[in-house]
Amino acid sequence: MEPFCALSTPSGISGIAVIRASGEGVSHLLSRAVRILRTTGGRTHVDLDSLQGYESAYARFIDPDTGNTIDDVVVTCYKAPFSYTGDDMIEISCHGGQAVRQEILRVMNLSGIRPARPGEFTKTAFINGKLDLTEAEAVMNVIAADSSKALEASNSQLMGSLRARLTEEEKKLYEALSSIEMMIEFPEHDDTLENTEKIEGIITGVKESFENLERSFGRGRLLTERMKIAITGLPNSGKSTLLNFLAGFDRAIVTEVPGTTRDTLELNTEVEGIPVTFIDTAGIRKTDDKIEAMGVKLAYNAASEADLILYLISPDTSSDEVRETVKDLDTAKVCVLFSKTDEGENPSKDEIKEMLTKAGVTEFASVSVRQNKNTDVIKQIVKDAYERAGGLNASDITVLSARHADLLRSAALKLSEASGLLRNGLGVDICSQVIRSALDDSGQITGRVVSDELVETIFSRFCIGK
Repeated sequence: MEPFCALSTPSGISGIAVIRASGEGVSHLLSRAVRILRTTGGRTHVDLDSLQGYESAYARFIDPDTGNTIDDVVVTCYKAPFSYTGDDMIEISCHGGQAVRQEILRVMNLSGIRPARPGEFTKTAFINGKLDLTEAEAVMNVIAADSSKALEASNSQLMGSLRARLTEEEKKLYEALSSIEMMIEFPEHDDTLENTEKIEGIITGVKESFENLERSFGRGRLLTERMKIAITGLPNSGKSTLLNFLAGFDRAIVTEVPGTTRDTLELNTEVEGIPVTFIDTAGIRKTDDKIEAMGVKLAYNAASEADLILYLISPDTSSDEVRETVKDLDTAKVCVLFSKTDEGENPSKDEIKEMLTKAGVTEFASVSVRQNKNTDVIKQIVKDAYERAGGLNASDITVLSARHADLLRSAALKLSEASGLLRNGLGVDICSQVIRSALDDSGQITGRVVSDELVETIFSRFCIGK
């Protein structure tokens, strides 16, 4: 593999930076620029080529043309095939100044090590069989994870959970194909009702497994895109106070004047390990104020795009006001919070609950943010919404990629078709072709069946140093 290099740590000034190079002969190409002073084994003034795999050394990185020192660095050597890419690799830990990084990369380029393309390190690992496609794609999910649940799901995929599940299901389909081939070859012995029912049972089981995996993307999407939660309600229902409570600081202006909030305010945080964006919106009401009316429109837009709507009802809110403002919301996403309970109960609470229950709202709770009373219920509401997003029968593995979900859906539909063909006696040979097509869909997830164009598309989205 032609040697390539890149900065693997973010740009900007930092204590240290890591620069990686991979490819055949990287140690030899850098030997003139790296003067080893001491290895972890205690050896001094040895050549870079003589370092063993997984051995580090304290070294001086110099400009071979001038002999000038660029930086004192730590060099770590990895030998093929026991490296991230599967090829020889060198990692250089240097000081994180911009000039240092640029000079080291410049010398590397002049030494015959070209700049890496986006995702080339991980793409090389995939080509060399170090990672399958599900694991390779999980690398970027691990890097992008901004919550504990997102990291957990990404690491699970990186450790091969999705690949293992798909491999298990593919084996079952190959068993079904074997039985079908026997039925085609020896119909007088193998084309029996018992065999047909056995094959159909295998196909149906795999189809359901694929469907459960595909459903889990409902959760996966929330982990990669963040769950959007709109905080709505009438003016002065406590929306901004709730946002400030969730933030832990005064994120929004809170006054007794109705209509204080005119624009939407967002707060990115984590609830029970779930990445969440809370959106504080303007109070919903009819108004002649042109600017406030624009805020109300934005509030409805935020609610329509949200995964969950927290609708706050203060003690002085009437049932008529609730009816008027809720009618344009998706009640399936609405959770009602009777707010400001420290000021007393809403006298119309039972009437409001009955009315909203008929409209499709199923979740109600009472909270006091000022007294921090029953506020933990919000965490449970978010957690329940996250769990529902994956469906009741979602897989224990969380699919994080829309590409994977689409292929799983396609494979499940084809297996449903194959099962119907077999059940209706329309030809085992056609059934066999449909099953093979479903296997191709599964293979596109793991990389067993994948085009060069798809590989390029996937890895082009990676950062340069990974």
